Amino acid sequence: MEMMCSFETEFVAIERIDIEGIPCLKIRPKGSRGQLPTVIFYHGWSSNKEYQKFRGVSLATYGYQVILPDALHHGERNPIQYDDPKMMEVYFWKVVLQNVEESRTLIQEIVENHDGDPWRIGVMGSSMGGFSASGVFVHNSQLKCLINFNGSCAWAKAEEIFRQIGKIPPADPSHLEMLAQYDPLQQKEALRGRPILMLHGDGDSSVPIDCQRVFYQEASPLYKDAPEKLRLQEIPRLDHYITTGMLEEAILWLKKYL
Repeated sequence: MEMMCSFETEFVAIERIDIEGIPCLKIRPKGSRGQLPTVIFYHGWSSNKEYQKFRGVSLATYGYQVILPDALHHGERNPIQYDDPKMMEVYFWKVVLQNVEESRTLIQEIVENHDGDPWRIGVMGSSMGGFSASGVFVHNSQLKCLINFNGSCAWAKAEEIFRQIGKIPPADPSHLEMLAQYDPLQQKEALRGRPILMLHGDGDSSVPIDCQRVFYQEASPLYKDAPEKLRLQEIPRLDHYITTGMLEEAILWLKKYL
């Protein structure tokens, strides 16, 4: 396991690390020692770990260790031409599913070699990273909480909406069958009572909010004993962005549930 390129600011220490072939940034409060509650933050389509560094630093100043991995075909992992619509059609779900497949090893290494508190690990993501974070959360029962910015916890519904608005062409049936095997909404029993915060602009033109509304409606019965642990916060008139207020709400959620 290779480590390199570490430096400090006034508040945090930032280190470029490699976890089982996944390039990551590890950000910790400056001077911290030993295990810390840890947030894994997944970036969106065409982004990378470096572009999310400021958000990682913001979280770390509140006492969290933050791990920012590069997704497949992003950052240091063989990037592609993101502006080509065919690239999203071919690679979007491959990237999301790869993040899910890699997550168990990533979490294990964070605990064993990077002082992640095994009982206090949360996952967060933006846009495509929100899709990824949702899949990672449902397939790793030890994770404490999920925060999804402008992504979706209902993959098949999102796929349907993407096709309706012309982002991608009609699907092959085998593709939909494969997607259903990983769709968090299809595995929702694994989410029962586990804290989930969804923050989404109601004017989002890239990932329409309807897919999160569907998830919220269908998952709500699983939270009848603790409805406060499932929250969909809709931001009026906001397109596909993360506001300062959304990041603040995410930090409050971490303080409560991580």
